[in-house]
Amino acid sequence: MSADFAQAAVGQRVPVDRMRVFTTNVMHAAGVPEDRAALIADVLVEADARGVFSHGVTRVTPYAAEIRSGLVVPDATIRTLQERPATAALDAGGAPGAVSAQVGMQRAINLANEGAAGLVCVHNGRHFGPAAHWALQAVEAGCVAFVTSSGGGASGVLAFGSRTPALTNGPIAWALPAGRNFPVVADMAVGFSALGKVRVAAATGQSIPADVGVDAEGNPTTDPNQLVWLNPFAGPKGFGFGIVMETLSGILAGATAAVNRTPDHLGTVGQVFLAIRVEAFRPLAEFVADMDETIDAIHALRPAEGFDRVLVPGEPEWLRRADALERGIGYPSGLLDPVAETGRAYGVEPEWDA
Repeated sequence: MSADFAQAAVGQRVPVDRMRVFTTNVMHAAGVPEDRAALIADVLVEADARGVFSHGVTRVTPYAAEIRSGLVVPDATIRTLQERPATAALDAGGAPGAVSAQVGMQRAINLANEGAAGLVCVHNGRHFGPAAHWALQAVEAGCVAFVTSSGGGASGVLAFGSRTPALTNGPIAWALPAGRNFPVVADMAVGFSALGKVRVAAATGQSIPADVGVDAEGNPTTDPNQLVWLNPFAGPKGFGFGIVMETLSGILAGATAAVNRTPDHLGTVGQVFLAIRVEAFRPLAEFVADMDETIDAIHALRPAEGFDRVLVPGEPEWLRRADALERGIGYPSGLLDPVAETGRAYGVEPEWDA
């Protein structure tokens, strides 16, 4: 069964611009400077427009709580720890994750433009929304991109063959430029699913596939409210990807691997951004033409039973985004209730139906 189980029936539609204004106002009221609040809103609302509700405006509530607790420092200055011809290490100082991610990926792009590639590690970051958002920032600059990040909590993904978790459910994302076709985007968590999708399933009354994870007794569960730990996707393969994610964004970025994390390290996130400038290897126009030819060939493949057509990674999200821009974001019933409650707590009325 697909891990994309959190796509419930549409309960209400909200125009993209209206949701962006609401989210900006809530983040600003929570203490984030207005320009940074607008950036966070862009990231979260874009996620919702693409149908990735696990990383969208439902994050407003935990983000606001992290600001109140002092875990997130809304106006923190991002410092350069060291920089070399193709690499840089930054300290985010607890700034909102979207802020350090924008700085980190832009620095990687700048380094790639000066040579061929740029790799940037960010220490002391926070949750930055969908990894794909930042990979696409590099695609717009004519780069192939890779992004990963460690989670800020304790281990939540089981080691393959273990009853005990060893990994955070961090993302691994690649994005590839194309021409007349959408860019290819492969963005996945190392667990069977993003934990946010499990929360969406719980909030909208859905069950989850039995292979997503286990309950407190270590047994498979279809009840999202009983899930305690996630399985790695594809068994040992997902566990292998998870070790890579933890090494790059945990150990290399100085954020500590989850299996070694103590309470003092909880909340600390490492972020890694890689931009590879296509023009350093061949003309960009030739590259995207070949990408279009490849994508067209995939589209022309005979669909399997139950499929209308064959799509490339990231394409379902692009199609949902086009629909959202035209008709408004289609939210599952009940999903926005806690978001509206958080808004009202900060004096921001949602007015979804205005």
